Order: sequence, then C-alpha cells, then structure tokens
Amino acid sequence: MSKSNTISVFEYERLNVGEKGFDQYHFNALVKFNDLHGGKYFTIGFNKITFKSYVGVLQVGRKVIEILPKTDNNPSGEQSRSKWQSALLRMLQMAGHLRLNETESASQSITQRSLLDIYLYTFIKEIERLIHLGLVKKYRHNSSNEKVLKGHLMLAKHIQHNLVHKERFYTEHTVYDCNNKYNSILKSALDIIRNCSSSTSIQQKVSQQLFYFSQVDSWKGSFSELDKLSFDRKTEQYQSAISLAKLIIGNYCPDFSSGNNHILALLFDMNKLFENYIFKCLKKYDGHSSQQNLSVRRQNQQKFWGNKAIKPDIIISYETKEAVLNSFVVDTKWKVIDQEAPSDSDLKQMFVYNLQFNAYKSFLFYPRTNQLNKGLKHYETSEFTKDVTHGCELYFAELFDANDNLSEEFAYEFIVNNILNA
Repeated sequence: MSKSNTISVFEYERLNVGEKGFDQYHFNALVKFNDLHGGKYFTIGFNKITFKSYVGVLQVGRKVIEILPKTDNNPSGEQSRSKWQSALLRMLQMAGHLRLNETESASQSITQRSLLDIYLYTFIKEIERLIHLGLVKKYRHNSSNEKVLKGHLMLAKHIQHNLVHKERFYTEHTVYDCNNKYNSILKSALDIIRNCSSSTSIQQKVSQQLFYFSQVDSWKGSFSELDKLSFDRKTEQYQSAISLAKLIIGNYCPDFSSGNNHILALLFDMNKLFENYIFKCLKKYDGHSSQQNLSVRRQNQQKFWGNKAIKPDIIISYETKEAVLNSFVVDTKWKVIDQEAPSDSDLKQMFVYNLQFNAYKSFLFYPRTNQLNKGLKHYETSEFTKDVTHGCELYFAELFDANDNLSEEFAYEFIVNNILNA
C-alpha cells in the first residue's frame, strides 16, 4: 500500500473533507458505513468526521485510513505515529488478534507493510496452516439428481425432473465433504479480501488459496450466527481463523453502485484492547509466587441487584503466610486524567467492587503520561460500614521504555510493589 494512499489519524482526532487526501466521496462512504453500524465508530459533522475510541484501519476504495491510539502529549508527528503504530501492533499481538513471526518485531512489521496488510497476512497464514492440515470435513444432507440410487428417493421431485431421464434418481442422501459452515465462513472472508485488497501479493495468495475452496459454498447466514458457532475436537484448530474472518465479514461494506469502492474495516475498541493487554501482561506472573499462590484471573459476572450483574476487569489474589486470602480488584481505564481528579462514577464503582468481592484495596489502572502514583486512599466509613476498612488507588503504568518501545516492565513492578508487598 502506497504511503500517499494512507491517512494516519489518532483516536478522537477530527478529519475534514479536503485534508490529507480525504475527499467528499470518502466522507459519504464513511457516513454510510457508520450508519450501518449504529454510529459507534465516528461522530459525523458537516463535512467532517471525529473518530471515537475505535482504533485500527479501514479502507475506502484505494484510500486507507489508519486510526492510532494516543495518550501522550507529544505532537502528532512522524515519530509519534511510528511509536503508536508499533504499540498498537504489539497490543493486538498480545491480545491474540495478530500473529507475527518469532523473529519479526512490531516495529519491523509496520515499516514493511501497512497495518491492514499485516492483518490480512495474518489471516492468510492461518488459512495456509489449515490447508496444510487438511480442511475439515463434515457430514451433511444433500438433495440432487444422481445416476445411482442412494439414500432416500424423493418421489415428487423425481417425477418432476426425470420423466424423460429414466436413468436418473432424485434422492436425498448424506455426503461427507469440505462443504460445511466452517469452510464457508473462511471462503467468504477470502472473497472479500480478493475484492478489496490493493496488494498484488495478497490478491495472488488469496486466489491460490481459493482453489482449495472451489467445492465450498460461500457463507450465506447472518452475522449473528457467527457468534453462536461452536467448536469440537475436529474444528478447534479453526478458532483463530474464524475469529479473524468474523472481523473481516462483520466490517465489510460493499459498494453496490460501482463495485470498485468497497469499505473494509478492522477496528478495535481501545478500552477493551487496553484491558486485554494489561491482563495478558499481569497473567504472566500467575502462579510465579508459589509460596503465596498468586492468582491473576478475569472475574465472572456476579449478581448485584435483581437481574443486574457487575463484573470487574481483573481479580488478583494471594495467600499470606497465615493462610489469609488477600484479594485486589483492578479496573483498567484507557484515558488521561489528572492524578487528583478521578471521576465520581469510577470511584463509586470501585467502592462497590471492594464490598462485593471482599477486597480491601482496588486499583483504577491508567496509562501514565506525567502523573505520579501516590498510593492508597481509604474510603470514608459510615455507621453501616464502620468495621470495613478499604480503599482505592489510582495507578499510572509506564507503558514505554526509554526508546519509546512498548514495555511490559510495569507488570512486574505492579505485582511486586502493589500486590505482594502491599
């Protein structure tokens, strides 16, 4: 993808018609795309689009718009763009959305290919793996006109189709082949990539792969059915590829007027991506402190009031030498705040989490810009909670090292200093 065809913006940034090669057609196409998705991606103004918390990449015709995360106060120049491109790739990789080669770093990848191409290459690699293993086969019912009587003769259709052809039989029978919903979903995603990608290399690879799907029908079901798809022992190897395919199919908007200006979007909610990234970094220390049985886990929903439930992002716990279980609640917040000014709703949320999950300490976990970690502050007690001492700490994690590379060092410091030695 040519750099001249790529527009780079940051989350919550505004893009006006006439800026950076963004013209009226691109604006109209994105308005249509946003409407199809309930307005969740952009805020639409007069000839301008303001991006929300979704990051990633979308392609309108041959124009690619790259939406990057950003929490620092540095100017949005080339250095800042490169820093956040690499950070986004690393977060996507940690969250399981991308697979880079073991010797391939995020910074190397982004200099070689666009973010869209990297994602599509990830999907192509998954398809190559499945083809090598052999596409899964399933039993299915098939109705067709055959020269041999097999299965159940469908008399009405047999008479309708074979008054002249006495040598044929219209039957319903069982077939064991690759034409099943798992392969159909992958084929539909490959068709979309072939129609949308401007990379000759990607188009060639996809065309070669589609040869193996020649006997497979494209997916015709609704997108909601994809979320209900289950996997068994034979199909569990498909989970990664199906996850990638769902994102491609769900964010594809065909151009019915000319057929040359489709929209393909690969967008991720930055709040959820940050939560997943922090969890994966902390999870690496699960069980490492064997004497204290350190546990880092996601929390299932817990009933709160009537049919309403609450669910914190992360629960960390360990046993003291006296066999007392200490629990901590961590709730990630992808936003920049003043170290003295958390929102009332966030503080009230953590108050409830402490009581519901038996935690004496909770953390509102933010990315650091220039804030300082000042430690725990206790909630004021009331007559009702006079015997309960608990508090909340605003924790600001340094996500980057001295070379502006995304670093996981904060996870070790947080576990040691704020959990085990709390």
